[in-house]
Amino acid sequence: ARYDLPPKYKIAFWGNRGPCKNCSEEDRAISYYPPDRHTGKNKDADGTIRTNYNGVLNPGGTGDLIQFAACPGPGERQNMRSTFQYWGVRNGKIGGLEFVTLDSIPKNTQLCHWYGPGWWSARGVKRKDVGTKRYPVPKRLKQRKVHG
Repeated sequence: ARYDLPPKYKIAFWGNRGPCKNCSEEDRAISYYPPDRHTGKNKDADGTIRTNYNGVLNPGGTGDLIQFAACPGPGERQNMRSTFQYWGVRNGKIGGLEFVTLDSIPKNTQLCHWYGPGWWSARGVKRKDVGTKRYPVPKRLKQRKVHG
């Protein structure tokens, strides 16, 4: 982050809607689930997520900054996440997805979110920690052992 960011800070990922590229190609796209045109949401009143897949949002050439957010490695944790709140229309030209920070993010800390369990294996890449001394990523919290 170029500046200190507070918790619950909202950030937009946006791009051109279209088909998903082959995993062997450079890809910063995110799956697109346009909201219900009447409610503007992707969840029903009972909280059930609607699966309304409509291609991907490709941020290439848009100036979107979230496309450069890393996926945390095995010893790290995400500091932002998707809210599953999309905007745009089904089969439209562009769309977006809201992200929100989970913690205070100090200046120069990398923004990172979970790409999903299949992202790495689909590309034949081994998942590794991405933080550096100059641009750190939050470390994974150690799990407490429960004694019973």
